[in-house]
Amino acid sequence: MSNNVEKSKSNANKTMSALVIRKATKSDLSHIYPMWELLTFELPRHHFSPFGPIQEDIHRENLLSTLGGCLSRVDAAVFVAELGPVCGTLSVIRNVQTGYASPESAVLFNLWVDDRMRRRGVARSLVKQAKQWLSSQGVSSVQVGWHPENKAANAFWLSQGFRHYECIAAVSLQSENE
Repeated sequence: MSNNVEKSKSNANKTMSALVIRKATKSDLSHIYPMWELLTFELPRHHFSPFGPIQEDIHRENLLSTLGGCLSRVDAAVFVAELGPVCGTLSVIRNVQTGYASPESAVLFNLWVDDRMRRRGVARSLVKQAKQWLSSQGVSSVQVGWHPENKAANAFWLSQGFRHYECIAAVSLQSENE
């Protein structure tokens, strides 16, 4: 291996050793909200939208309310990744699946890593921290959803031990009636 490749790997390892994953507080809202906005407004533009176009002002209010709720609820958490500034986030909310032997479950959502920090283990570290927190809360299973055409998301979540178990589909009745 060349010296340049070894130096590059060494620098990457030093950088990642400085990675901090922590539970977010309300003071992190101004860092997390823009990431949630990107997830909501930028990424799905190429996806099928069964509910029609997003009403952006209303959706922004709902996002802010959801984020505030996740930061203040005892049954939810928002984790942030920091390498200096906040560079990633992952949210989780606990729920109960009544009628099952192991009813305590949770849902992961809004995983986001800054483009410049991707493929460096940030998302993997966020998921690991979320799973540890959930285990400490007595949660027995966790779910996550992703767009089926997003090959990178599919590969990532499968590498984290998640398995497909159902499919959710939609059709817009407005387009069928036109």
